Amino acid sequence: MLHIVLALFIFQPIQVEEYTLGNGLKLLVYEDHFAPVVSVQVHYRVGSYNESVGLTGISHLLEHMAFKGTAAHGPHEYSRLIEGAGGIENAYTSVNRTVYHAHLGSDRYELELELEADRMQNLLIAGEEYTSEKQVVMEERRLRENDPYYMIFEQLDLIGFSYHPHRRPIIGFMADIERISRDDVYKWYRHYYNPGNAVIVIAGDVRPQQAYDLVKRYFGALEGHKVEDVEFDEPPQKGERRFEYRREVQMPALAIQYHTVTVSHEDVSALDVLAMILSYGMSSRFEQNLVRDKGLATAANVYHVNYKYGGNFIIFGVPQTEITLAALENAIYSAIDSLKTIPVLDAELEKAKNQALASAVYQQDSPSGIGMRLGSWEIEAGGWEKLNQYFEEIQKVSKEDIIRVAQTYLTKNNRTVGYLLPEEEN
Repeated sequence: MLHIVLALFIFQPIQVEEYTLGNGLKLLVYEDHFAPVVSVQVHYRVGSYNESVGLTGISHLLEHMAFKGTAAHGPHEYSRLIEGAGGIENAYTSVNRTVYHAHLGSDRYELELELEADRMQNLLIAGEEYTSEKQVVMEERRLRENDPYYMIFEQLDLIGFSYHPHRRPIIGFMADIERISRDDVYKWYRHYYNPGNAVIVIAGDVRPQQAYDLVKRYFGALEGHKVEDVEFDEPPQKGERRFEYRREVQMPALAIQYHTVTVSHEDVSALDVLAMILSYGMSSRFEQNLVRDKGLATAANVYHVNYKYGGNFIIFGVPQTEITLAALENAIYSAIDSLKTIPVLDAELEKAKNQALASAVYQQDSPSGIGMRLGSWEIEAGGWEKLNQYFEEIQKVSKEDIIRVAQTYLTKNNRTVGYLLPEEEN
């Protein structure tokens, strides 16, 4: 059944109506009348990548303040209006995007467009609200700092990157959050929140022309300006980097990071399939060899994450009680090294490709899901249509591709290794 579903999806590329307003605002409309619901999303081209030293976390802080009111709508009124219309809403900040989204009945989505247009141009960012909300964000930061398993990944980025913006956490460093002023946030808002720096995605039970007319009504008169990214070139890593991070933990763990490629790179599909071969499902190599057969790990997972300006192939492992981190680390390398020289079996490759396709399909199995994918690929890959190309490239991944990308990216000189260990007694 899965193969049938995948085949149907593969031969029906995503169809999107695309519009650009005179002020630079991009609109993507995905029409799907399966259910009478619509997802409306505003994707701004700004995130932690755009921040500088001293301003880390400012994009996330602005996201919080975006719910604190305009002259027309008071604090928290946005959420009350959406919920009162039977919808759900939220927002998030990532490396390259800040996204505001709501999911409503198809007869109510105009409300979200009206509110987002107001939010795009009329945020107050009042001093009293700012002081209060900053404390909320600082508490979020404290919670992360109190989670050693989160912090090992933060340390991995800090040590794995020399000066690239990817080394900075999305939530920001505590000292910067404390220091950022209300005026800093307001300037950030005025620079990045405008039609020329935004993509609106409307997905679901909607007619494209109607969606365009509504977007033009609410956003067409707003002034827009294009914001250029500054691309940072991280020097190639020339040697393994290692560190220990000690906290009060019961279970030690290790994290390994390899630098890979951008989301639009031709090798991203082969690396995604490689990640599936190593750690996706009960028949994956890590699960079979490290967890079940040899009993070295309680967990061993791979995460291949890609952004507009780079990517990481991350491995996280937790050893069994009597197993050292070094023993687990060496076993991980043995599993990787075998993929550099021995071709995978036909059945293993096909299963991994189907898993990669299925994983992507499931991520977009709703108006909200497909909207998020379209917005992220539009901004981070340089065009939503490259999502269709990605599915085509997954199907073309060969045994030789797996060997090549393993040899190219999963090398000792290109990796950073962190050990999470219990604190030592004095």
